[in-house]
Amino acid sequence: MEHRRRGPRYAVPAAALALLLTALAGCSGTGGGPATATSASSSPPSAGSSAGSSAGSSAGPSAGSPGSPRTVLPTGIPGDWHLVFQDDFDGTALDGSKWNVGNPYVEPQRITPPVGGQELDCYDAGQVAVRDGMLHITAVQKQQECGGKTLPYLSGMVNTKDKFSFAFGALEARVYVPAAADGSVANWPAFWAVGSNWPSGGENDVMEGLHGKICAYFNSATASTGSCAAGDLTGWHVFGAEWQNGRVDYYRDGVYAATLDQGVTSDPMWLMIDNAVQPTIGGPTSVPATLLIDYVRVWQQ
Repeated sequence: MEHRRRGPRYAVPAAALALLLTALAGCSGTGGGPATATSASSSPPSAGSSAGSSAGSSAGPSAGSPGSPRTVLPTGIPGDWHLVFQDDFDGTALDGSKWNVGNPYVEPQRITPPVGGQELDCYDAGQVAVRDGMLHITAVQKQQECGGKTLPYLSGMVNTKDKFSFAFGALEARVYVPAAADGSVANWPAFWAVGSNWPSGGENDVMEGLHGKICAYFNSATASTGSCAAGDLTGWHVFGAEWQNGRVDYYRDGVYAATLDQGVTSDPMWLMIDNAVQPTIGGPTSVPATLLIDYVRVWQQ
């Protein structure tokens, strides 16, 4: 069974990739085919704009919401919660006390290979920026050598390896999901968490663009199960999950969406955010395209 973002190895056996694609068949939208690059028609909107559906533009507290951070609660997830991690991206640079840039499985450097062999992009620290109260991860068309390959795109990843991890709780991000020309989810964006020893440590994909749709998946050594949204979830939306012993409940814009209870692990996980390019697994390739993150928060009880 293949890691959704594939662990610290770069070559992917054909049989393993076939298994992954079979598992994702229930999420198929526009399907695969060669990458078709298109140009963005405008700059990404601000965190307070009304881009996306009306539910997405109004759901959940924004990074600039008034009041003490201690009063911020998960959107739509019931319970008595204590905030244990928060980044509102209010500065002018990524907070290095919370985040690393690039592939967490290799030595830190400006250019790293992606976390698996399927991606068509190298990770470049220059494609990650914090401004206007948001994290920006931008995919562009530019050839770059990384990991012994020359790939046609540059994009970025951030992660909290060795800086923050947690076992059980609620995690949430307010995300601007870029759209392709046909209105489906562009590229292969994701907000997720992963255990240090994959696959036994598990992988929780809270928001993942698969075949042009937004999906949630939990992958581990014993199971790979998921649920994809039927409607349009491009633009601004809040994606959350409550990770419990033996199950994960997923929420979109504060509304319960699905429960996955197969193969759910209990090892601590760190956070990952990336904006990959791979049209046979993700959506249609559209570059330049920017994944925006208004905030990321984690709570425990």
